[in-house]
Amino acid sequence: MRLTKLLPMILLSSLAACGGDSSSSLTGTNGNNNTTGPMTATIDGKAWASPAPAVVRNGTIVSVAGLDLALTASVSFAFAASATGTYSLAPGNSVGGLGIVTKGSQGWGSALQGGAGSVTLTTLTANHVVGTFAFDAVPSSGGATGTVHVTNGKFDITY
Repeated sequence: MRLTKLLPMILLSSLAACGGDSSSSLTGTNGNNNTTGPMTATIDGKAWASPAPAVVRNGTIVSVAGLDLALTASVSFAFAASATGTYSLAPGNSVGGLGIVTKGSQGWGSALQGGAGSVTLTTLTANHVVGTFAFDAVPSSGGATGTVHVTNGKFDITY
């Protein structure tokens, strides 16, 4: 059942991971020195922004994914929520929450041992979601190394 709940997130993450090359910086701006947009964060101390993030809601599952303009890095997260509040993205959480950072074939996840984080929703309607997020993601695929720290995350998306 947990996989079914996370399927929208997995699909968004896969789409967001397409593009970019492994020689590009994981933690840069979106390629045009534009660090603003409906979804922004700081990744390992450097500004990151997605000019056109996506939201998928399936019942109580909320999935958010963003890809920078240079197609070098994506940030995505998903969790179960039916109201505003703070939801865990750490291992063993009760809301199926996870945060993912991808760069090319490399991936990092917050729901793995050593990961941590949360997302706070301040607005959740049928077509608008607003909130903040932060998480630490550990290597999960593609030869990724080290922990990625995502801080100061913000999103304000109408869908």
